[in-house]
Amino acid sequence: MISLQEFKMKFEDGKKDLYQEIFHSFDSDGNGYLSVRELGKCMKALGSKYSAKEIKFLIKCADKDENEKMDMDEFCMTATIMNLVKLEDLKQLREVFRSFDLDENGTINCRELGRCMEKLGQPLSTEECKELISAADKDEDNCMSFFEFVIMVKSEDKKDLGDDASLRDAFNMFDNNGDGTIDRNELKMVLEKMEGQEFTDQELDDMFKEADTDNDGCISFEEFRSIIN
Repeated sequence: MISLQEFKMKFEDGKKDLYQEIFHSFDSDGNGYLSVRELGKCMKALGSKYSAKEIKFLIKCADKDENEKMDMDEFCMTATIMNLVKLEDLKQLREVFRSFDLDENGTINCRELGRCMEKLGQPLSTEECKELISAADKDEDNCMSFFEFVIMVKSEDKKDLGDDASLRDAFNMFDNNGDGTIDRNELKMVLEKMEGQEFTDQELDDMFKEADTDNDGCISFEEFRSIIN
């Protein structure tokens, strides 16, 4: 058994490397960007079948430089976001974000956040607005992009959920096809990326057997939680 904290550290360290490897695998022309077609193939391979319209929506959400393509950093952020929310929820959050983005420049600043929270009957002081934006502002431009906004909202949602929320994120990272379970191949792919080494078939069989307590050939979330805790 590994502790939750140890797993979290390895999980975060390995996650970006895995996303980068996936990005390069589907950047077929090697130009450093994923087109609508390339991203569609990538998402399909990961078990998510989106229409061309939905793929264009994802690119628009991530596309900070507005070139209608997705670079590696934008892809890594998109992959992170899609582990947090479903596409339909993302669309709803997009509408909320647009209602906050009063000058329609694609970001939310301190003034816009304060004015919108006041309209919602939850007024915040200037200092509180600055603290919220600072906590979400990963690129340190003193405002929130859409994806930074989504992460802030989901982080607030998780405050009362404790460690289960972090475990669910980790579980979803393994569950590439989104069927609610982890199979042997999914376990192998993520573990080898996280650990930076290959596992023998026997080692994988032993790990899988330990986790799959009901012997149904897959690992449920409850089984996953038991081996981490």
